[in-house]
Amino acid sequence: MTLSRSATSTVPGADPREGSASGPAGGPPSGRAPRRRRSTGFERAMRLVWVLTLLALVGYPIAQVFGQSFVADDGGLTLSNYGLLASEPQLLEAIRNSVWIACGTVLGSLVVGLPLAWFTVRTDMPMRRFFRGSAVLTFAAPSFIAALGWVLLLGPRNGVLNTALMSLFGLGESPFNIFTPWGIIFVLALFLYPLVFLPVSAALDGIDPALEQAAASLGASRWRVLRTVTFPVIAPALIAGSILVFVSSAIIFGPVAILGAPTGFQTIPTVLLSLMQFPPRIEVAAVISVPILVIIAALLLIQRKIVGGRKFTVIGGKPGRQDLTHLGAGRYVAVAFCAAVVVLSLVLPFGMLLVTSFRKALGRPLGWDNFTLTGNYEEVFGRPLIAAAMGNSFLLAIGGTVLALAVALLASWLVHRTKARSNAVIVGAMAAPLAFPGAVLGIGLIIAYAAQPFGLGGTLTILLIAYTGSALPLTFAYVHAGMGQIGAEVEEASRSLGASWARTWRRITVPLLRPSLLAAGLLNFVLLFRELEMSVFLYTGANPTVATVLYNLASESLYQRVGALSVVILLINIVVTVIAMRLLDRKPGESTRRSRRDPSVALNTPPEEAA
Repeated sequence: MTLSRSATSTVPGADPREGSASGPAGGPPSGRAPRRRRSTGFERAMRLVWVLTLLALVGYPIAQVFGQSFVADDGGLTLSNYGLLASEPQLLEAIRNSVWIACGTVLGSLVVGLPLAWFTVRTDMPMRRFFRGSAVLTFAAPSFIAALGWVLLLGPRNGVLNTALMSLFGLGESPFNIFTPWGIIFVLALFLYPLVFLPVSAALDGIDPALEQAAASLGASRWRVLRTVTFPVIAPALIAGSILVFVSSAIIFGPVAILGAPTGFQTIPTVLLSLMQFPPRIEVAAVISVPILVIIAALLLIQRKIVGGRKFTVIGGKPGRQDLTHLGAGRYVAVAFCAAVVVLSLVLPFGMLLVTSFRKALGRPLGWDNFTLTGNYEEVFGRPLIAAAMGNSFLLAIGGTVLALAVALLASWLVHRTKARSNAVIVGAMAAPLAFPGAVLGIGLIIAYAAQPFGLGGTLTILLIAYTGSALPLTFAYVHAGMGQIGAEVEEASRSLGASWARTWRRITVPLLRPSLLAAGLLNFVLLFRELEMSVFLYTGANPTVATVLYNLASESLYQRVGALSVVILLINIVVTVIAMRLLDRKPGESTRRSRRDPSVALNTPPEEAA
């Protein structure tokens, strides 16, 4: 990247004597600190716009959650609300259940993700690129839809696998029951393991082979090299990924609500939803939300510090070729393990939903007399509610993505093109929504905007605010990295030729950022189109989305319709995700052939390293 030259004596209005008094190489005057360039009125106005926007999207709703936790029944202020955390058994049980589910999911994700990363990166196992790509595609598969697929497979009454096993072995009752905490952990581990797999595989890819070769040349066995060299190097990525899995599984809503509802098993998000039902106990929901925010923020700060501290220990200055471990006959065991992960996480649950979408009735055995090609799809799209929900989801996903891109562009411009002490705050503020679970942000938006004077309860506008706020971290990560690749002198040259700020952005900056903008936009569309957690909390019947309609269909046990709608959502998500992965892997000056060989490369590279 070209660095712009310092202009010490060519700035209009500068004192010529300052140039003669400068230090070596045209540095600042001896004994004087360099003067900071004063912000222009336009820069201050743009900074104010960014601050007000972020406050409206995230700051004000979260502040309302904190404030509501201190409001007494008579409208006064009190600390007694926090005593409810210790006095209400329902709340304590939900907290314990969340910790249990989170710990179990972390363990399950490690059992799946670690071996998969090792087999696909450091061994001669066949089909490695296929298995890495399959792990990435798991992101295109919403976990709550996967939970629906496992209900059809391992439901205690009519689950297909349970029925087959009972018939095969003559069992009197179902051998498996997915409606248990262990069932929830099983499903979550299968769909959150990429949070471990991706950073660990990236760390294994980046290890300087000289480190391991030096240890081996000194007589260390392969096991000792793995224990004393390889594992310590990948440990930061492993810990960071485990923290993300813990946070995600502790606050996830969809799978827990679907698999825990039949037995009354509740975690923090589901108990928050029950507290918001009529009559709502908003102050209790706020009390639960505050410690959640503090704990999650602390864990994410730890994760960020760990990830930031690993860069200088992994990659050497002159990388060599990594030695692959020859598994011999063990290759078949490795392939069987990786194939089992793909079958359990993708093929079985979503294949079951596909099959169910062609069935006339669940209680009857599979056969041509129980087959319909388009009946369930016609039923789904023939309902005005579902058609309206599909349109709402498209509009909200596109609108939230566009608004998030606009805010991210403004924030990136302030960081890279202006000089202010507050610029350091912008990066952290744009990542702050990561610490706010969808349930908590939804409650904050209800408190802030649902009632008068705004009166946005039950509207698409309140959903648009929620979607935009939640999309900011991912959007900013990629736009910020892309902006860092564009030298400021490119824009300065345009301005010096008479182009306005708006024309410079339209003709130069935005076209140069197009790959980052398209990739971030497509990924955000995938996430927002299927968004369930905030949508459930903000849903009133007048603002349906495909996720809330799907959730209601599952609650009514209309699984043939669930299967048809799930297939449509999955097809949209997979197509958009594949396009986004291709765009993310297209770095300046790099061939796209690598992207076609290994689609997981796109999401293996952290956004901050993409530049």
